[in-house]
Amino acid sequence: MVRKQMIPPFLSQMVQSAITLFDGVEFTHISPQCRVCASPLRRHDLKQKRFATLLENEALKPVYVKVARYRCTGCGRLWYADEPFYPDTRHGVVIVDLAVAIAQKHPYNKTARLLQALGIRIDRGTVRNYAPRFSVHSTEMYGIPVPTRILSLSGLIAEGRSVKGAELLAALGLPYAKGAFPRPLKKDDRERIEEELIPEER
Repeated sequence: MVRKQMIPPFLSQMVQSAITLFDGVEFTHISPQCRVCASPLRRHDLKQKRFATLLENEALKPVYVKVARYRCTGCGRLWYADEPFYPDTRHGVVIVDLAVAIAQKHPYNKTARLLQALGIRIDRGTVRNYAPRFSVHSTEMYGIPVPTRILSLSGLIAEGRSVKGAELLAALGLPYAKGAFPRPLKKDDRERIEEELIPEER
């Protein structure tokens, strides 16, 4: 029998409030020129992407964001607007950061149980995939490492209003330098993010 993880209600509420800030928010900001050929970009469409899946009274509640896509008028490449996702991940930055922060202290199976106790649906295999790829700063609260990015959203939560995509990205410290996403950090160099990375067509 698996022992149920006990999480203080305040901590669970804080984490879930940070996640639900993103629900339905549109992310539309992008550099006006193609990063490959420097031609102008034209709005293509708005794509819905799942940011997280929350657990509420044993029911699943998906949290979606909307990310604008732009087509280059020169080379035809399709670009996503600045968005709250790391490349090649199926969860939003906040979820990945939380999984990585907890996995730095606990085994992957316990990390998955703690995330579920916080009201986030994620499996052990996904935690195992994310943990070696990224490094995050965190602060321990009630024995749980909480990423500083989640804490940085507290001001927007307190305001109790709808927020824009640009505000959320600013609070998270995104996007990265020159509009590029970070590559996975190496174990011996966790504090650095490569500055000259040009994202591939996504």
